[in-house]
Amino acid sequence: MEQVDLTRLEQAIEIFYRSNQQAQVHEWLTKVQNSSSAWSFSWQLLQPGKSQEVQFFGAVTLHSKLLKYWSEVPKENYEELKQKLLETIVTFANGPKIVLNRLCIALSAYIVHMLSEWPTAIEDIISTFQQQQIPNVSAEIQLWIMIEILQGIPEETNIIFTSVKRATLRAEVTKRSPLIMKTTEEYMNLQFNKPWTPEVFTNMTRTVKCIEIWMRHIGYPLEHCYSIADILLKITNKCYWPCMQNPDSDCCMSAEENELAETSLKTLFLIIIQPDAINFPKAAFVLIKMFLDSLCDITKSEWKEENNNEDIVVNIYTLFVSSIERHAHFLQKAILYNEPEYLDLYNRLVNQILMCSDKPGIYPVEESCSNLAMDFWYLLQDEVFSMQNTEEKLKCWEYIKPLYAHLTRIFIRKAQQPDELTVDKFTSDDLESFRCYRQDISDTLMYCYDVLHGDILMILIGALQEAVVEVQNECQKKPKCTSWTQLEAVIYCFHAIAEHIDNSEKVYLPKLIQVLAEIPYDKMDSKILGTALEAVGAYCMWFKENPTYLGPAIELLVKGLGSPMSTQATLGFKEISRDCQIQMKPFAQPILNACQSAIGSGSLKNSDCIRLMFTVGKMMSLLNAEEITSYLDVVVGPCFEELQTICQSGNRTPSARIRTVYRLNMISTLFSSLNIDLEDDDCPEIQQPVQPVLIVMQKTMPIFRQIAEIWFTEVEVLEASCSSLKHAIVNLQLDFKPMLLDLAYFIVAIFQVRCCPPSLDLAKTAIILFYKDASVNSMMQQLLVEFATHSFKLFDVSLFY
Repeated sequence: MEQVDLTRLEQAIEIFYRSNQQAQVHEWLTKVQNSSSAWSFSWQLLQPGKSQEVQFFGAVTLHSKLLKYWSEVPKENYEELKQKLLETIVTFANGPKIVLNRLCIALSAYIVHMLSEWPTAIEDIISTFQQQQIPNVSAEIQLWIMIEILQGIPEETNIIFTSVKRATLRAEVTKRSPLIMKTTEEYMNLQFNKPWTPEVFTNMTRTVKCIEIWMRHIGYPLEHCYSIADILLKITNKCYWPCMQNPDSDCCMSAEENELAETSLKTLFLIIIQPDAINFPKAAFVLIKMFLDSLCDITKSEWKEENNNEDIVVNIYTLFVSSIERHAHFLQKAILYNEPEYLDLYNRLVNQILMCSDKPGIYPVEESCSNLAMDFWYLLQDEVFSMQNTEEKLKCWEYIKPLYAHLTRIFIRKAQQPDELTVDKFTSDDLESFRCYRQDISDTLMYCYDVLHGDILMILIGALQEAVVEVQNECQKKPKCTSWTQLEAVIYCFHAIAEHIDNSEKVYLPKLIQVLAEIPYDKMDSKILGTALEAVGAYCMWFKENPTYLGPAIELLVKGLGSPMSTQATLGFKEISRDCQIQMKPFAQPILNACQSAIGSGSLKNSDCIRLMFTVGKMMSLLNAEEITSYLDVVVGPCFEELQTICQSGNRTPSARIRTVYRLNMISTLFSSLNIDLEDDDCPEIQQPVQPVLIVMQKTMPIFRQIAEIWFTEVEVLEASCSSLKHAIVNLQLDFKPMLLDLAYFIVAIFQVRCCPPSLDLAKTAIILFYKDASVNSMMQQLLVEFATHSFKLFDVSLFY
């Protein structure tokens, strides 16, 4: 690139930083930065009197050149470059700090490159700035510069462009870790007992941040971290306790105290989770004991809802959880090897994590800690159940059972939804976070069941009975019950473990079903009805084996159809009718009447009506031919009548399209479930009458062809039409054969106007099912030929354009 015009360059920089035209000049500035002339103009841009933006660009350019183009620097210029860097840093010592920061990072990159030629680089930098050898620069600023340079070294080591192998470079930098730790630790100890001014807070935070960066990128042997951990724990306590012990304060940490404590705790976190930390169990034991001894008083002090210092508690619990997750082998030492000191430590740590899970208040508005331990409860039981030795596994299993029993009781409380008095505190984001949190509780309860088996049912039924008593007492005194949240939470917990419950269970679940049937839902928030409906659907396989309890469940689902929780009711009906169809035969007609009434009321959403048609199909399949015909006229008749009316009018408005898709989806869902060929062991094998779906198809196939002709440009309509026909084929299988010719004409008619994915999928389904049948083999061949012909035509047109 030619020599850069400095005036033009400065103008471009001003435009880049001060206008909305960054895109136009960015590419040119990048080329300028990468040019060899950048080595000279970067110093010119750093001259006094230039604007801050120009100086910053000069510093960024210099850093970029040192980072990526070190090979362009002649060896004889190394010393000159170092001196210029140091002099420029001194020039900018009093600001702007944004420029000074970038220059310090540039010197960090220089040091990484020069470690072999200048092996005492870090020692020299520390000596220069620590001993305040720079005149006219305050001690605080010199310390700031030193820390900036030191903390830049690990980051530059990982990204710098160099011919030296990365592993070799890291090894060289790692040799300097003890010096960095010694220097930073000495400074922190020196400042600890002095008055903490804002400047001290800033420098202490940057010093701890320097240790954090070295731990994150380089690491430090765990057995050498005791003194560093000790001072970091002291700093954390000094940040926390003054505000708590001051009677005139609001017991709330300042922003500076919060930042320093958080940085200290994050550094401790990085220390204890180092990759090789597992190889030093004794050192890990000592450090974790230090954490507990120093920080448990803080968690105890903040164990209340809506506390003022939630941030520090979150970081402490994160440290505890990470410690036990990283050193899970302590469980074996504690339980299996009879080492009492490890057992005491493990008990203390687990109790802290139980406290974390049991934090008072509702997540995430009144507390934000309890979600941190979810992964640990999975890892703990997984650690136990993955043990190969059966005797050891059983011993550890017995140890963790009380923990998961306690955890189950905690989850019953933490799963409680906000009531009418507290829900106003929640934003929409808070409510979504709480929904995800409840799902995490639901997932973790399955692990509780794996540990406790039947004991968890005993815990839940006890909590259920307590909640019922509380609700009954309030309902007797008030027309509206507000203490429903615990009862709803217990039902939610039963729902969470439904998949794990053995279908032979007859001690606790009948009590649950009885309670669900007797709850006075009209006196409570509708949320409890929604949860009860979801629970009924979740236990569909249990109802299949215990059909005597179906009656109350169906009554509840019918009640739900006429409530604000109709979506949950239709979902529950779908699940139960799918798995308990034969067992529901005595209730078929009442269910059909309820479904017909709900659909005809106009109160259900379209999606609910579509879903409910699955249950309608399942229940109609249980009736005799005459009854099926009667219900088809009532349920399916209006669908085809409306479709026929739309087709005859030729109306292609958006509302007509929506109604067409809605009616087709209802028909599609019905076709997927209406099948009188049932596997009923109680019924003798007799000659089955013609399938109702086939009768419907024979009468209505012309409507499908009309729909395809009118809506050939609307993929959504074609997809709904093809879905209906595909469900009919999949449902009827070989019984669909009488309609095969009409289907082929329908598919070809769509091919001729538009080749769309739904029609291709429908053709594939028909061909795969019937190509082996000799009587229709030629028809399937012709359909395949049409399929291929129109596909090739489509490819030809695509290639042409």
